[in-house]
Amino acid sequence: MYEETRKYLVENEGNSIKIIGKISNIMWQHIQTYIETHPSMNYFDLEDGFQIIIYSRNPISCSDKVEIIGKVIKVEGSKDPRSKIPDEHCEYHLIVDSWKCI
Repeated sequence: MYEETRKYLVENEGNSIKIIGKISNIMWQHIQTYIETHPSMNYFDLEDGFQIIIYSRNPISCSDKVEIIGKVIKVEGSKDPRSKIPDEHCEYHLIVDSWKCI
């Protein structure tokens, strides 16, 4: 189930995509990064249950489903030996260009 979603994100790294889901109130453990131009970070549950992190310029105020258009980015673990996340681990997140409540 999640393999298809991860493959889709990998194949679209650097591209703009459209996804549908909702802002999550459950935070799984993810690698996080800071995007200066998009300081609002949310955990986002896709329709198939896969969760990613999205970064937006302003908070997203939808209480139910949201359509997001944004650029897929790769976020990698750290080479620092004190890090709990090894450097070979990576995730794919989204920098939000636009969103709308649906």
